[in-house]
Amino acid sequence: MFEIINYKSFKMKKSLIILISLFSIGLSAQGSITETEKSELLAKSPFNSIYPTSILKSADKYFEEAQMPLYSQGAIDEKNAHLVGLAVSASTKCKYCIPYHIAELKRLGASEEEIKTAVMIAADIMKMSTLFYGNEFDLDEFKALLK
Repeated sequence: MFEIINYKSFKMKKSLIILISLFSIGLSAQGSITETEKSELLAKSPFNSIYPTSILKSADKYFEEAQMPLYSQGAIDEKNAHLVGLAVSASTKCKYCIPYHIAELKRLGASEEEIKTAVMIAADIMKMSTLFYGNEFDLDEFKALLK
Protein backbone atom coordinates (compact mmCIF):
# COMPACT_ATOMS: atom_id res chain seq x y z
CA MET A 1 0.00 0.00 0.00
CA PHE A 2 2.89 2.35 0.75
CA GLU A 3 4.17 1.96 -2.82
CA ILE A 4 0.72 2.71 -4.30
CA ILE A 5 0.39 5.90 -2.26
CA ASN A 6 3.86 7.03 -3.33
CA TYR A 7 3.12 6.24 -6.96
CA LYS A 8 -0.21 8.10 -6.82
CA SER A 9 1.44 10.98 -5.00
CA PHE A 10 4.18 11.14 -7.65
CA LYS A 11 1.61 10.91 -10.44
CA MET A 12 -0.47 13.71 -8.89
CA LYS A 13 2.59 15.95 -8.43
CA LYS A 14 3.64 15.30 -12.03
CA SER A 15 0.13 16.13 -13.29
CA LEU A 16 0.05 19.29 -11.20
CA ILE A 17 3.41 20.41 -12.56
CA ILE A 18 2.22 19.82 -16.13
CA LEU A 19 -1.02 21.76 -15.49
CA ILE A 20 0.82 24.68 -13.92
CA SER A 21 3.27 24.75 -16.82
CA LEU A 22 0.49 24.74 -19.41
CA PHE A 23 -1.39 27.43 -17.50
CA SER A 24 1.76 29.57 -17.31
CA ILE A 25 2.41 29.14 -21.02
CA GLY A 26 -1.18 30.12 -21.76
CA LEU A 27 -0.95 33.20 -19.58
CA SER A 28 2.32 34.34 -21.05
CA ALA A 29 0.98 33.81 -24.58
CA GLN A 30 -2.14 35.80 -23.74
CA GLY A 31 -0.20 38.51 -21.96
CA SER A 32 1.99 39.18 -24.97
CA ILE A 33 0.06 41.98 -26.58
CA THR A 34 1.58 45.19 -27.78
CA GLU A 35 0.03 48.57 -27.17
CA THR A 36 -0.60 48.82 -30.92
CA GLU A 37 -2.47 45.49 -30.95
CA LYS A 38 -4.46 46.57 -27.91
CA SER A 39 -5.37 49.88 -29.55
CA GLU A 40 -6.41 48.08 -32.74
CA LEU A 41 -8.62 45.63 -30.83
CA LEU A 42 -10.23 48.46 -28.86
CA ALA A 43 -10.82 50.40 -32.07
CA LYS A 44 -12.26 47.28 -33.73
CA SER A 45 -15.01 47.00 -31.12
CA PRO A 46 -15.84 49.13 -28.11
CA PHE A 47 -17.01 45.92 -26.42
CA ASN A 48 -13.39 44.74 -26.24
CA SER A 49 -12.89 47.30 -23.47
CA ILE A 50 -14.71 45.04 -20.99
CA TYR A 51 -11.96 42.40 -21.08
CA PRO A 52 -8.66 42.42 -19.18
CA THR A 53 -5.67 42.93 -21.46
CA SER A 54 -4.41 39.46 -20.54
CA ILE A 55 -7.26 37.81 -22.49
CA LEU A 56 -8.13 40.55 -24.98
CA LYS A 57 -6.91 38.65 -28.05
CA SER A 58 -8.71 35.41 -27.22
CA ALA A 59 -11.90 37.24 -26.16
CA ASP A 60 -12.03 39.09 -29.47
CA LYS A 61 -11.36 35.87 -31.37
CA TYR A 62 -14.04 33.98 -29.41
CA PHE A 63 -16.61 36.74 -30.03
CA GLU A 64 -15.84 36.72 -33.75
CA GLU A 65 -15.47 32.98 -34.34
CA ALA A 66 -17.80 31.36 -31.82
CA GLN A 67 -20.25 33.71 -30.14
CA MET A 68 -21.66 35.54 -33.16
CA PRO A 69 -21.81 32.48 -35.47
CA LEU A 70 -23.81 30.72 -32.76
CA TYR A 71 -26.72 32.99 -33.69
CA SER A 72 -26.25 33.15 -37.46
CA GLN A 73 -24.88 29.68 -38.23
CA GLY A 74 -26.06 27.47 -35.35
CA ALA A 75 -28.53 24.61 -35.28
CA ILE A 76 -31.33 27.07 -34.46
CA ASP A 77 -32.20 29.59 -37.16
CA GLU A 78 -31.05 33.14 -36.45
CA LYS A 79 -34.44 34.63 -35.57
CA ASN A 80 -35.30 31.85 -33.12
CA ALA A 81 -31.81 32.03 -31.62
CA HIS A 82 -32.41 35.72 -30.87
CA LEU A 83 -35.88 34.91 -29.46
CA VAL A 84 -34.15 32.50 -27.06
CA GLY A 85 -31.55 35.18 -26.33
CA LEU A 86 -34.29 37.71 -25.59
CA ALA A 87 -36.14 35.31 -23.30
CA VAL A 88 -33.00 34.57 -21.30
CA SER A 89 -32.04 38.25 -21.25
CA ALA A 90 -35.47 39.18 -19.92
CA SER A 91 -35.37 36.52 -17.21
CA THR A 92 -31.87 37.54 -16.10
CA LYS A 93 -32.82 41.22 -16.45
CA CYS A 94 -29.84 42.07 -18.64
CA LYS A 95 -30.37 45.70 -19.56
CA TYR A 96 -27.68 45.41 -22.24
CA CYS A 97 -28.86 42.21 -23.90
CA ILE A 98 -32.57 43.03 -24.15
CA PRO A 99 -32.20 46.00 -26.53
CA TYR A 100 -29.57 44.12 -28.54
CA HIS A 101 -31.81 41.07 -29.12
CA ILE A 102 -34.85 43.24 -29.85
CA ALA A 103 -32.86 45.22 -32.44
CA GLU A 104 -31.65 41.99 -34.04
CA LEU A 105 -35.18 40.55 -34.00
CA LYS A 106 -36.56 43.64 -35.72
CA ARG A 107 -33.76 43.40 -38.30
CA LEU A 108 -34.75 39.78 -38.89
CA GLY A 109 -38.44 40.64 -39.31
CA ALA A 110 -39.77 39.28 -36.02
CA SER A 111 -43.25 40.49 -35.20
CA GLU A 112 -44.20 42.27 -32.00
CA GLU A 113 -46.26 39.17 -31.18
CA GLU A 114 -43.20 36.91 -31.46
CA ILE A 115 -41.18 39.28 -29.25
CA LYS A 116 -43.95 39.50 -26.64
CA THR A 117 -44.37 35.71 -26.71
CA ALA A 118 -40.65 35.13 -26.06
CA VAL A 119 -40.76 37.52 -23.10
CA MET A 120 -43.97 35.90 -21.80
CA ILE A 121 -42.38 32.45 -21.97
CA ALA A 122 -39.46 33.78 -19.92
CA ALA A 123 -41.89 35.29 -17.40
CA ASP A 124 -43.88 32.06 -17.20
CA ILE A 125 -40.76 29.98 -16.56
CA MET A 126 -39.58 32.39 -13.87
CA LYS A 127 -43.04 32.34 -12.24
CA MET A 128 -43.28 28.54 -12.22
CA SER A 129 -39.69 28.16 -11.05
CA THR A 130 -40.38 30.55 -8.17
CA LEU A 131 -43.56 28.70 -7.22
CA PHE A 132 -42.00 25.24 -7.30
CA TYR A 133 -38.77 26.34 -5.62
CA GLY A 134 -40.40 28.51 -2.98
CA ASN A 135 -42.85 25.78 -2.04
CA GLU A 136 -40.07 23.17 -2.02
CA PHE A 137 -41.96 20.94 -4.42
CA ASP A 138 -40.19 17.59 -4.50
CA LEU A 139 -38.03 17.30 -7.64
CA ASP A 140 -38.29 13.51 -7.84
CA GLU A 141 -42.07 13.76 -7.58
CA PHE A 142 -42.06 16.41 -10.32
CA LYS A 143 -39.94 14.23 -12.63
CA ALA A 144 -42.22 11.25 -11.97
CA LEU A 145 -45.21 13.33 -13.07
CA LEU A 146 -43.51 14.01 -16.41
CA LYS A 147 -43.34 10.32 -17.32
